[in-house]
Amino acid sequence: MNKKKIWLSGALVLLVAGGAGAATFAYFSATRTVTTSKFTTGTLDLNVASNGNVLEPFVIENLGANANIDGTKTWTITNTGSLPGKFLVRLKNVVNKENGCNDQEASIEPACASDNLGELGNVINLKLAVDGSGTSRTESTLATANENVTGLAWNAATPIIMQSGDTKTVTASWAVGENDYGNEIQSDSVEFDMNFRLLQLINGPTPTNN
Repeated sequence: MNKKKIWLSGALVLLVAGGAGAATFAYFSATRTVTTSKFTTGTLDLNVASNGNVLEPFVIENLGANANIDGTKTWTITNTGSLPGKFLVRLKNVVNKENGCNDQEASIEPACASDNLGELGNVINLKLAVDGSGTSRTESTLATANENVTGLAWNAATPIIMQSGDTKTVTASWAVGENDYGNEIQSDSVEFDMNFRLLQLINGPTPTNN
């Protein structure tokens, strides 16, 4: 009688254990968390200097002191970022001003008294060259209507790629012969911005330069 009870107890234990195994699924796992994940971009920046002064403009005054008007101005441009870039130059905000109208100017430009657009930029021919090259990369007058000509010509020329730390020089030269102008430019002035840019190199369409 005792032996039968023991067997039944054993059967009961096996049944319970089997039921528990059918209802539970165990598995091993291991987890690792990678910390301080981040996205980091490079930098694209440039420094423009002339004679040690950053963003130094050039000013030409007292035009007419010499019948032939000519000169040069050189800027040094450095890629101070960590990424390579395409170097572009363009003119912006070209403004020709009349600045009054005296009798001598009015004799050949009767409408100058009511005209706010000066003629000086029409006769100044500006050329840009790179790294002391004797070959001009762009050439255009400083007429207000020609504001985009320099940028478009620069963009159409062989691309200049500046790696991080690279330096380039850009020289502007201008010349007006004594027979290239008359009283129509008396008191006139022309103002403009030289705009230097670096564009990040990407796989895609070349950005415009105007």
